[in-house]
Amino acid sequence: MSDVKNLEDRFQERIDDEQKIEPRDWMPDKYRQNLIRQISQHAHSEVVGMLPEGNWISRAPSLRRKAILLAKIQDEAGHGLYLYSAAETLGVGRDQLI
Repeated sequence: MSDVKNLEDRFQERIDDEQKIEPRDWMPDKYRQNLIRQISQHAHSEVVGMLPEGNWISRAPSLRRKAILLAKIQDEAGHGLYLYSAAETLGVGRDQLI
């Protein structure tokens, strides 16, 4: 059996046993690329999702409402940054994700 086939079988056994797979663990290239794609799409949606909210800051009726809206926008931006960082642990640079 080839080394790659052996690694793939071992990887699948870990998945079947519901073991945690860490970013630095060996995984098939297609699996890693799919994870990177999914995580980056999720990160993009978090960042893009906050953009329309920014238009409403100046229209908020009170300072309290502005603060609430800013907190929501900040949360969305933070989610995006966390996801970009997660993708980076899989071996891709942030500049490649954007």
